[in-house]
Amino acid sequence: MDKLENTMGSKKTNLMSRRRAITIFGAAAGLPLAGIASQSGAVAANLYTWEGAALGAQATMTLAHPSREGAERIIDLAVAEVRRLEAIFSLHQEDSELVALNRDGRLSRPSMDMLTLMTEAVRFGSISDGAFDVSVQPLWKLYLAHFRNNKSDAKGPAQGEIDDVLKLVDYRRIDVNPLFINLDKKGMEVTLNGIAQGYITDKVSELLRANGIGNVLVSLGETRALDTHPNGRPWLVALKDPANPNRTDRTIDLTDMSVATSGGYGTEFDTAGRFHHLFNPVMGTSALQHLGVSVITPRATVADALSTAIYVSPTDRADAIARKAGNVTALLTLADGRERVIRA
Repeated sequence: MDKLENTMGSKKTNLMSRRRAITIFGAAAGLPLAGIASQSGAVAANLYTWEGAALGAQATMTLAHPSREGAERIIDLAVAEVRRLEAIFSLHQEDSELVALNRDGRLSRPSMDMLTLMTEAVRFGSISDGAFDVSVQPLWKLYLAHFRNNKSDAKGPAQGEIDDVLKLVDYRRIDVNPLFINLDKKGMEVTLNGIAQGYITDKVSELLRANGIGNVLVSLGETRALDTHPNGRPWLVALKDPANPNRTDRTIDLTDMSVATSGGYGTEFDTAGRFHHLFNPVMGTSALQHLGVSVITPRATVADALSTAIYVSPTDRADAIARKAGNVTALLTLADGRERVIRA
């Protein structure tokens, strides 16, 4: 059940895993956060937190507003936008546009959001020379089925099984136009999990901006900062330690920027963690050359796609991908623990 609580004065901290939470810390029309005095010395707003679910996971939104009614109105708008987009991009809602595309191999008259995101997905496939490929869903299904009853298997699916599935993986065989989206081989399927969270984060951020909400940090799997923190400083965002995802190892400053992080620890199929959901679309195996990749760039959609593309690419390809995208900072942690920073 959704609930809204006044959390003014609360010191509780929740560390949510990647793709697990919406968090909006904001100030309506430039008002300061709760506990921050105005020039007259009076506190201008209370801090409200919404708790519910998004994309099947626990979610929260926290924002500052002078009235509960105003906070509820803004949160209702944001939640409605998330739900609307879930109904398009979800792999688990039977009536979503994505499920229809995968079931039928063709989606007639796609919504503008589906058309926009699929166009972006194909574009990032080209930018990354195929490292970012939304048609890897058959690989996900193969590995999930293989490890469902044998999580201790050290070998993974047989090479012949992988080779058969790879015949269905190629973003270039997705035809996207305003009249239809077509998968040109029977059995092809798409997952948007490597880009949809960023897109939804951007759409919610734009909705909040359009409703006069500034000084906001939005986190829906990926994170986007609008303006500065109400105190005037940048927003501080903690990044997970990819070698130990239960802790954070650094913080970064964000002002009018976004950050997305990819790591195999997000979904592991086996007990040893060698088989995970971030696949090399050419080899059909889980990418193991990086422990984690974070990308900082203005739009969360871009950060989301690029963090996946760089993670699954050979390390020596990361610079070229970042340069093609432009206006990117990438933080790479290699398999041996060494770190690299790319600015392009």
